[in-house]
Amino acid sequence: IINDILDLSKIESGRIALDSVNFDLLAIVERTCELLAPRAHAKGLELNYILDPVFPSFLIGDPGRLRQVLMNLIGNAIKFTPSGEVVVKCELLSLSGEDVEWQFSISDTGIGIPEKKLRKIFELFTQGDSSSSRAFGGTGVGLTISQHLVELMHGRIWGESVEGKGSTFYFTAKFLLQPHPPKPDRRYPEE
Repeated sequence: IINDILDLSKIESGRIALDSVNFDLLAIVERTCELLAPRAHAKGLELNYILDPVFPSFLIGDPGRLRQVLMNLIGNAIKFTPSGEVVVKCELLSLSGEDVEWQFSISDTGIGIPEKKLRKIFELFTQGDSSSSRAFGGTGVGLTISQHLVELMHGRIWGESVEGKGSTFYFTAKFLLQPHPPKPDRRYPEE
């Protein structure tokens, strides 16, 4: 909660800036899912991620802020899903010269959000309904912070939901390609 308030303060004062460092997108997604897997498994949920290993994942950007957005969205999906699964998907949207744009989606089979509430979900201190904070906890600031961070990454964030069937939150983010990426230390099946 304190970190969220500090981030909000930095965002509102325009003092939040992104780092520009080399990172491996696949490692960020894998590690984030590993950190949240115990919470998902404690509820009997499946937590899976899909990222095409053929596309470039050695990028330049802010891995800490990307992880923060993923943690928030995946954490919310786990929190609001009593049974079923949460799936994290990363898709390449565009690749041009040294610029790359990825789209991330986090889908769940949870409680869903009424359409009227979905339009306001990114507003500060807003949750799906008034009983959400009592039943599930949370401050209602995570999505607001995520929206600002995504905008700093030259992307956008939005959600789709069907009440009682689940939600999918999407965001896009732009990065630079590493000019001399390391050779991936991954072994994939030939197919």
